[in-house]
This record gives sequence, structure tokens and C-alpha cells, in this order.
Amino acid sequence: MKALNSIVFPREVLLIEIDRHCSFGDCNGRTLIGLTRNEAANYRGFECVRCQRWNDDVLSRQDIVDWWPGNQI
Repeated sequence: MKALNSIVFPREVLLIEIDRHCSFGDCNGRTLIGLTRNEAANYRGFECVRCQRWNDDVLSRQDIVDWWPGNQI
């Protein structure tokens, strides 16, 4: 039998992309975050790409696309 030499990447559909800025005054770095539905449901913040510090955050209704069923997370 021939061994398959392949790498498999599971795919999930990105539903939203959010634009955030670091809350630390000495940074204010911009971070774009793409989220799947499961990630959006568990979203509690992000790590700044510039300073690597954690920013507590939540999604608002404005972050969720209108066609999301029930428009709830």
C-alpha cells in the first residue's frame, strides 16, 4: 500500500471579522480578528499583535452580522 503524504487542515467558515484597537494607551495597536461561529460564542478578548498584551473584550450586536440566525451568541 502506498502511504499518503498529505497535510489536512480542517476548514471552518469565517462568519465575522472584527476590528479592535489595543486598550493600552502606550500601544493602541490595531488588530483584525476573524471568527467562526464557535469562536464568536466563546470570544472574551484578544492579544494585541503589536505589544502582545491581553485585552478583555466582548462582542456587541454591531459586531454580529444581521443574518446570523437569532442574532444571538
